[in-house]
Amino acid sequence: MIIMERREKILSYLEKKRTATVRELAGVLYISEASVRRDLEALEKAGQVRRIYGGVVLEKFHNAVVPLGFRESEHSQIKEELARRAAEMIGDGDTVMLDASSTVRRMIKYLGGKRGIKIITNNLRIFSDELPSDVQLYCTGGLFNAQNALFFGAGAERYLRSINADKCFFSSQGISEDGRISDASEEETALRRVMLSRAERKIFLCDGSKLGIKRMFTLCGREDVDEIICNVKLPWEENQ
Repeated sequence: MIIMERREKILSYLEKKRTATVRELAGVLYISEASVRRDLEALEKAGQVRRIYGGVVLEKFHNAVVPLGFRESEHSQIKEELARRAAEMIGDGDTVMLDASSTVRRMIKYLGGKRGIKIITNNLRIFSDELPSDVQLYCTGGLFNAQNALFFGAGAERYLRSINADKCFFSSQGISEDGRISDASEEETALRRVMLSRAERKIFLCDGSKLGIKRMFTLCGREDVDEIICNVKLPWEENQ
């Protein structure tokens, strides 16, 4: 298969799927992952695709919400470590808000041994996870998004405004060099704003692939967050 034909096939595949991993494209095209990466680099330079989370999206879709299945599989080991570190911050008796991000969901498995924890979340998938015996789980309710297995909207926001939480753990699609946290989903961003407003402490979980990324909807700035848990040094920490 000649190079131009191969790249046309990549673009055609992305028109149908919107996003894909490098491994996925290598399997579809029967070529090496190294060849896929070279093709994606060329296509990105040509302004046709945007690489994200270890994969790729068509440039015209780069501000769209990344599907949950894609987010769940990418940077899995890093997300596990971030979730473990975040779970250590939860104390006995805490009331905690967890957003619907794939990184935050991983915290559940690290809560064993903690007592009297109350969790409020809009993430339906958490309800199918194996919960520690002394965790009480509350759902925000609201409008259900089947594609990403989460709740949002006026009903969910109204419920959250009745809650007083000790901590809120959340993630998002990007954080800019100057610390602006943003996301492509207007609905999830709106819900996270309410979560942050109802929590004493706000903790942002962020893997290194999100640094320098700006999405359409700004959630907050780093000055609005009490702690950022990341696997790499943050830009404003470089000179510290």
